[in-house]
Amino acid sequence: MQGESDAAYFIDFHFAASKRWVVIHDLRLEYLDKVAQIDHLLINRFFDIYILETKNYSYGVKISPTGEFLRINGDRYSAMESPIEQNKRHQIVLEEVIKKYDLMPKRLGITITPSFYNYVLVSPKSRVIRPSKERFNTSMVIKADTLRDVIDKRVDKMGNISVLTTVSKISTFETVVEMAKRLAALHKPIKIDCRKRFGIEDAPLLQTGGTQIFNSRQLMRFYCSKCKKTITEKAAKFCWDNKQRFGGKAYCFDCQKTIPVK
Repeated sequence: MQGESDAAYFIDFHFAASKRWVVIHDLRLEYLDKVAQIDHLLINRFFDIYILETKNYSYGVKISPTGEFLRINGDRYSAMESPIEQNKRHQIVLEEVIKKYDLMPKRLGITITPSFYNYVLVSPKSRVIRPSKERFNTSMVIKADTLRDVIDKRVDKMGNISVLTTVSKISTFETVVEMAKRLAALHKPIKIDCRKRFGIEDAPLLQTGGTQIFNSRQLMRFYCSKCKKTITEKAAKFCWDNKQRFGGKAYCFDCQKTIPVK
């Protein structure tokens, strides 16, 4: 959340007040059985659509020559999902939604084709260890505060043919806003059934002279913070009594063994 907030600040600083760009934050789209949770979208008058995925790494991230992402945690590394591949999936869903709802405007009866550009934004304070470009291209992983500069350089490198193609798609700001509003209207907020997710059953009641009260002892259940299995009160209390090791969280007996002794 902090990473998204920081990135939103840099994006809004450079683009929110512009009459050439439309900004959409936190857009969740659904298409068939696919879901795209897009952190930020930038759309300009040429219908260049920038899909921006935000990641916040406390210590930093290392990218291997094969494209594996490893989160840096002190002197240790932990594998994580590739935000590059995640963004590619977001683009697939976005393209399908745009096509299904016929969101793109037309010119002379021909539907304008948008261009998509994907970037992963990391905190300016995060360390990024990269392989050589020849082994794996990580140019789409950038510091959040450099986004404007990266976009400007991309435009500067466009060839004559690309420029002519892009210019042919230029639209009014009002047209872009209308398309963006239609897209934003398709936002599907996530709905979580908390009772089902955490195994919460209907509350047992005690009858006392016509008055119904909750039996708090029967309601109280404990869960492992790692595997989510139900645990005994005794196991939970053991973890809480050893806060320095377990960080105030409760674990089952098997998961307790995976927590290193500090």
